[in-house]
Amino acid sequence: MPEPSDLGELVRTFRHNAGLTLEDLSVRSGVSVRALSDMERGHSRKPHARTVAALATALGVPDDERKLLLGAARGGRARPAPAPLCELPPDIPDFTGRAAALAVVTTALRGRSAPVVIAGAAGIGKTALAVRSAYASRTEFPDGRLFCDLRGSDSEPLDPYVVQLRLMRAVGVDVDRIPAHPTDRGQLLRRTLRERKMLLLLDNAADEAQVRGLLPDPGGTVALITSRRKLGGLDRARRLALCPLSDADAAAMLRAVIEPDATARPEPELERWVARLCGNYPLALRIAGNRLLSRPGWTIETMARLLADEESRLDHLSAGDLQIRTAFSVSYGQLDPTTRLVFRRLALVPGPDAGVAVASVLTELPAHEVGKRLDDLVELGLLMSVTDQRAGFHDLIRLFAHEQLMAEDSHADVEAARRRLVSWLLATARGAAGWFQHSRLAEDDQSDPQTVFYEPVSAQRWLEVEGENWLGALRLAFAMGDHSAIVRTVEALQPFSRMWVNWRYWPEVFRLSVSAASALGDRELSERHGRYCVRAEAARQAQGM
Repeated sequence: MPEPSDLGELVRTFRHNAGLTLEDLSVRSGVSVRALSDMERGHSRKPHARTVAALATALGVPDDERKLLLGAARGGRARPAPAPLCELPPDIPDFTGRAAALAVVTTALRGRSAPVVIAGAAGIGKTALAVRSAYASRTEFPDGRLFCDLRGSDSEPLDPYVVQLRLMRAVGVDVDRIPAHPTDRGQLLRRTLRERKMLLLLDNAADEAQVRGLLPDPGGTVALITSRRKLGGLDRARRLALCPLSDADAAAMLRAVIEPDATARPEPELERWVARLCGNYPLALRIAGNRLLSRPGWTIETMARLLADEESRLDHLSAGDLQIRTAFSVSYGQLDPTTRLVFRRLALVPGPDAGVAVASVLTELPAHEVGKRLDDLVELGLLMSVTDQRAGFHDLIRLFAHEQLMAEDSHADVEAARRRLVSWLLATARGAAGWFQHSRLAEDDQSDPQTVFYEPVSAQRWLEVEGENWLGALRLAFAMGDHSAIVRTVEALQPFSRMWVNWRYWPEVFRLSVSAASALGDRELSERHGRYCVRAEAARQAQGM
């Protein structure tokens, strides 16, 4: 949105958004073409309120934008105020880690051959890395560095037409030389930037369409873009997807934030523990450090104790206007209702990641529809891509997804989805395990035709890839009191356990089946599964696990 005080810029932007020429607007408003032209170029004196009201009516702008126009008219000037200089924000003094990522970005900027995109979830540190890269590369750009926040996470991202104007005014192009037509304006911007060696930092881009008309030609100025999306539609772009910090870097960042207060300096182990509770997430680490600094009576142990409670962890990651929940909420708010459903239901996955089939069971949506939604969530940084069309949550985002699930889905729907997933995982595990028994299990045990296994390789792969999920289903079945399903599933899996002997969870699997058999009152079955458990423990000890 243009600055409220710049009447000419406002009129021109609203006119272009309405698809009107100067002549069209003149006919609709009764204001002459000459007067409109002078107004848009900032040459007219303070216009009469009735004139501006007529323009607002002709443009069909809503009430809030009408107020902007009238307010700009009341503060009229002979010429518009100078555009913002698009200066870089200050470098972050306690910037920590990201050495490899910083090297990748600065090397790519030095090449000047393509735009560079830093992508990642909200609060992951994209802007901090981009700004540090800009300062680290200052000698490469003798003609200067420009910064523009595109407000891509706002409900109304900045209009690229307005960004073009601001950038050209920032590099000294006279407003009279700036064309009104978007294509002509884009050509002038590219020609202007081609003649300079500058860095153009476009922060918080909404999508490809917002930045495409701002990108310079290769060889002179280079663009560095940050976005929650990977912007896969941009040609030739170099992309870097940011992840949470390493354990060492996360602890170092927390220490750097609280360093000014010597009394709050943590012990190394507690420091690492708090960093892990923050998920090694830069924004969460900064919030935790700021809370410690603002509460002299708190210690690092206080923060660790507060964050240890998963149900209230997001509540405690809040300091002033910095809130980790708000950062996630903005991204969540950009999703359509179906993608929100997929996101929420994935909070019920018991393992660290899941694929299309699991998400389809949870949502009762077709696999092809779920696949598109998973791609969207990965693109927006709300899920982390793992391998083979599988994705998982960052720890803090999982907590946020669970909050949304509890707030938006009924208790009955949540429980039905959970039971559906447990039933499907255990039935599919039995079906896959049937390939490794002397006599195959009945085919009707594989209740989902999409997961019928026609050869042992695919069955083995499923059991290994989904291992922590079907183990989680066994735990949930035990909590639900479905002891029969546990015993049936573990009995079917026992031959396969001799093939996959290095899996560290087999002792727990068999302890669950022993407890389930005991609950059923079947002593013989309990003793047999007890022997399975002993063998699994022995195999684990033999491998030093």
